[in-house]
Order: sequence, then C-alpha cells, then structure tokens
Amino acid sequence: MKIQQIRNATLKIKYGDQTILLDPWLQDQGTGFSASAVRPDMNGVRSPLNALPMMPDEILAEVDFCLVTHIHPDHFTADYLPREMKIIVQNEEDRQEMESMGFENVLAFEGDTMDIGSVTITKVPAIHGDNEELVKWMGTGSGYILQGENKTLYIAGDTVYCSAVEETLEKYTPDVIVVNCCEATTPHGRLIMNLSDVETVCRQAPKALVVATHLDSVNHALITSRDVKNFAQNHGLDNLYVPKNGEQLLL
Repeated sequence: MKIQQIRNATLKIKYGDQTILLDPWLQDQGTGFSASAVRPDMNGVRSPLNALPMMPDEILAEVDFCLVTHIHPDHFTADYLPREMKIIVQNEEDRQEMESMGFENVLAFEGDTMDIGSVTITKVPAIHGDNEELVKWMGTGSGYILQGENKTLYIAGDTVYCSAVEETLEKYTPDVIVVNCCEATTPHGRLIMNLSDVETVCRQAPKALVVATHLDSVNHALITSRDVKNFAQNHGLDNLYVPKNGEQLLL
C-alpha cells in the first residue's frame, strides 16, 4: 500500500492492483467556496487555502479510478478531471449528480461492497455532524474499507467519532486509518473530527497507523496540521501521523 497526501482529503492511493484518487479536489487556490465560519476573520475567505503540491497532470497520472466519499465542494469538483474518468460514488443520488456534471463513467454502490480488480471496497457509515439537524442538512456521506492486500485500510470520510466509527474499527480491525480532522465547524455545529475524536480512534486502535488529513485547506477549520502534530506529541499518540502535502507513505 502506498498513500500520497495531495491536499485536504485528496489522497492518491496505490492498493493492490489499483491506483485510486480519493475525493479529488483539484481546484485552484482561492477559487472555490467560502463556508460559514465561526471565526469572523475567516468568513468570506475562499477555499482551497493552499495550492496543489504538484501539477494536476502529475496527480492524475496512472489513476485507475476516483473514489468519492460524498459530493461536497471540498471533496469533489470537476476541475482538471477528464470526463471519461472512472468515478465510484456512494449511491445513486451521487451518480446522477456526477453525470449532470458531464462525467460519463460513474459507478454507484448498489449494496455495501464492490470489487475493482484485486480490491474489495466496502461502504461504511459516516456521520457528518455533531447534532441531528446538522447531519440532516449535510446529507449522506460514507467511509470505505479497502481489502485485498495484507493490510486493511479504513477511510473514515467526513464524520465525527460515533458508534458507527467505533463499530467499524471493531469489525474490520484496520491496519491503517485515515481520519479527516480539521474540526471544520459552522455556526450550526462541528462537521468532522476534532482532536478528542482523533485521540479516541488512536486509543481504540493502538496497533493501527492513524493518518490525519483534511487539514490546512478550508476556511471553516479550527485546527491545523501543526495543532495535530503538537497534540500527538503532548498526548503520547505514537500511532498518529500527519503527512505533508505531496508526501508519500509506503505502508
């Protein structure tokens, strides 16, 4: 398994015989959305806050398909993606939305499991918010389990720590866990994991490598990659790692 941090939740993953681009957000710096933020100085600031670490053509080289956890503008935009690119989405609703953007080769999960080459992908729940009203407003999102190598990968997706995450960790005992953890927060509530959530994951899966992503790129984030690194050091979380944009992890 090889994981390359691109930017935010966008990862390039070599797993089994497939090269996967997760949640491709290749939009140019400062040209995207601005979320409602709880920090007044960040309201009106347009995301992504940082540039891609390499040219889009290099990111897309040798990619077999894109895997999308949900269609929010910090996880998927059409920028630089060939319209014939194979894209796998969580459900029929997302497939129809993707096709309305002009993409021609979109596959949706019909059940919970899909085989692509040597890789088995299992869709698992993600809870995109810390209160019921917010979850309803944010809509459905998913995490994914990848199997087919000697190590199991869990992509948690946009979720807070919850019973669904706990159950996924217990059921699949993943070797590598990717968590989105910038504590993105709007006036309606927190959308994804905070430092406490990440610590819970690390403690529940002490033998797994926990890779922190979704950092430094959106205007409604409350913590940075530096915050996560300092937290890991101060709390003895030796299994928590924060990759730099462009960095490759051979696992």
